[in-house]
Amino acid sequence: MKTFALIICAAFGMHCLSSALAGTVTLTSVGGRKFTDQSGTPLPAGAAIRVGTFNLPPATRDQTLHDTSDYATLTGWFKPLGEAISGAGSIAQANGAGSQLRANGFPSAGEIFGTIANVSGSYMAPGTKLYVWIFDAANPRDSSQWGIFTAAEWVVPPAMGATALSTKGSVNAIQGDANSGQLLLGTPAPTYGNWAMKHFPADAPGSTTAFSADPDGDGIHNLAEYGWQLNPNAKDEPRSHVDNGTPGEAKFIFKTPRHLADVTVIAECSTDLNTWTPAASTVTESDADFDTRTCTAEPGAARYFWRVRFSSAAP
Repeated sequence: MKTFALIICAAFGMHCLSSALAGTVTLTSVGGRKFTDQSGTPLPAGAAIRVGTFNLPPATRDQTLHDTSDYATLTGWFKPLGEAISGAGSIAQANGAGSQLRANGFPSAGEIFGTIANVSGSYMAPGTKLYVWIFDAANPRDSSQWGIFTAAEWVVPPAMGATALSTKGSVNAIQGDANSGQLLLGTPAPTYGNWAMKHFPADAPGSTTAFSADPDGDGIHNLAEYGWQLNPNAKDEPRSHVDNGTPGEAKFIFKTPRHLADVTVIAECSTDLNTWTPAASTVTESDADFDTRTCTAEPGAARYFWRVRFSSAAP
């Protein structure tokens, strides 16, 4: 349970409660650069926003965040200052829906405004660097793009102090782009975690989401479903098969993903189903997503078996 008090104040005239010993953080794009998707289209009203920091060593935090695209990993590091606040960020903030800060689209599309009051120094120390993590959907789990932004002056204020997270000045895009007249979101690199986020509910148990799980019972475990870009909730055929078309020359054909850095796919062969060794393969075809690789049985083998092995690898 969080041990701090947060109150989101209305943008227009609503009285804001505050503690005499607490600070206030205001996020605003008014008069500054607007938030847009990767194509430059302003974010729709209701897009989710998170304000906070990341529990990482300060000296390497920005580089680590830049290099990490997995939503679950980022969420595990994130320490929220403004999120899980009902009704925050809509044009009439008191009537807003949902549980995160939101893009409100006022006075023009892509605008952000919200105030986080009663920021307790015992929860987040004054001077802590703050980040805005913003999505292209109302539910971060439904998003296809996000951005992480920060600025030198975006820090937790001292008691009774105030900080404006304004986009008027220099803003650094940790993920996304701040090198234009807008603050653009980016498309995160594909990861197993991001794939699982799209296919399983937030409360899915580990027995469903684990690499080795097979929730649809088709004999293809989740890591293979991910590597082959299949649906783990529907029975699929594997992207591999044996070709016995040429007499005396059996071939094994399988797909390997071209753009997934966190999974490796190899073929293994055996003559007795007990001892397995890596099977040599060559790329015989390619498309936008996969290389098609072919293995050939050793001449004279009475029996020959193949299997595909999937391994998780750090991206």
